[in-house]
Amino acid sequence: MYRPDIISVFRRTARRHGDRPFLIDSQSSVTYAQAEQLTDTAAAELIDRGVSPGDTVGFCAPDCVSLWLGIIAAWKAGALPGLLDAQLSADALPYFVGDVDAPVVAAAVERHDVLRAAGARSVIDLDELAPVAGSAAQAPDPVDRHGPDAPLYLSYTSGTTGLPKGVVLRSADVTRATSCIADRLGLRHDDVLLATTPIPSSFQLVAALMPAVHTGAAVALVAGRPVAEMWQVARDNRATVLVAYPLTLADIVNAPDAADDPPFRVALSGGSPLAPRIKRDYLSTLGISLLESYGQSEMGGFMAMGSPADGERALEGWVGRPLPDRASYVAGVDEPFDELPAGEVGEVLVAHGFFPEYRNKPDRFADTTQGGVLHTGDLAVADPDGYIMVLGRTNEAASAAARGGFLRELEDALYSHPAVLHAAVVDRGDGELAGFYEARSGHAVTPDELIAHAGATVPAALLPSTMTELDAMPRTFSGKADRLGLANRAAASTR
Repeated sequence: MYRPDIISVFRRTARRHGDRPFLIDSQSSVTYAQAEQLTDTAAAELIDRGVSPGDTVGFCAPDCVSLWLGIIAAWKAGALPGLLDAQLSADALPYFVGDVDAPVVAAAVERHDVLRAAGARSVIDLDELAPVAGSAAQAPDPVDRHGPDAPLYLSYTSGTTGLPKGVVLRSADVTRATSCIADRLGLRHDDVLLATTPIPSSFQLVAALMPAVHTGAAVALVAGRPVAEMWQVARDNRATVLVAYPLTLADIVNAPDAADDPPFRVALSGGSPLAPRIKRDYLSTLGISLLESYGQSEMGGFMAMGSPADGERALEGWVGRPLPDRASYVAGVDEPFDELPAGEVGEVLVAHGFFPEYRNKPDRFADTTQGGVLHTGDLAVADPDGYIMVLGRTNEAASAAARGGFLRELEDALYSHPAVLHAAVVDRGDGELAGFYEARSGHAVTPDELIAHAGATVPAALLPSTMTELDAMPRTFSGKADRLGLANRAAASTR
């Protein structure tokens, strides 16, 4: 059976679409043919520095063309790219540097000193390893130590329940998964994807970069840039596919000039559940479908994903159907973990196509894969056609039963108010809920009005004890709502 790997796919695409743009940032761009040559040169440089197959090469830099070239070069050299958040503090870095344990870390110049202080063995300049400007004459013979069973990348979970876990994915699994994602999106070689999430979050890799490599599409890197600049890049490059987390998606569709000549044909969300109101905003304002995806870092892809043909069902909160690269289903929470009938709430399990290890945490891996299946910790329900709706976490089950609903239902109710731009609900730690929201520009709603609005559609026991308006919703480095920070703030207010 043919088992793909991403470098074989990349070389094939470079042959077919060599003159097509591949990567675009604010400073530079490269075609597929240029990227092929530049990454061969960089791979040879890594090998000259002593990088052996199976070694980890760390990367720590803001999103840019050179960062992706470095990652592809590491693949060609047979190495495992370890993705480090370029915004990590000096206090947080030692844990990640020690866990990655890379003989070489390629980083932006401004991160060199803090990485060395955190214990990095050898730090090199990313721009020197993978310069965007290069000559075809300098490229060596093709370097290829990569194969289907090679580890593809090391990324980290958010660490909301303990130290972040390093997730290692295999090339064949992620290559197959992202081929399915490209197909569900209907990607073509003339598409341009606007990638708004940072590379270390891994969503950009599975939702933008690798699907593009399968088809010859281009990727414009805009993570961390203001929404107005994202729109400018989208219009300048006629971006056709928008890839973003829910908060950024809401920001983009609510921009003042969003309806003025939008270039997108489709948008894709991931990272956390998406409020139906945001999907409706995309349809009414931009005239496009906003597809939802459901996955985890441990997947290297998605368990379920929407399609433009889903229609009203997508607008009612259903993610979509499972993708064909893995067996995922809603099951009972106790052994033997059998699939449940449609309409019954259970945990989402994955029977194959998931990650092979947590970095340096075999006990956590054994717990997560009890019975030979991946336990996602997510509660969901499937309809008779296989569409999945994610409701919450398994540790919410008892409180949801007592309150008559999940936090996600309350958040969806808050988002349904026309004055709300962003909303989040957290447990204060004393059994009570705290709500937070950011109002849309030019709109106003008081906390009491918002609670009353939500109370029209959710049980009274599910309503928050407090509701706080924020100037701006706090975010993690990847652009998700900082729920841990909000929970700490809510807990502190009760002391």
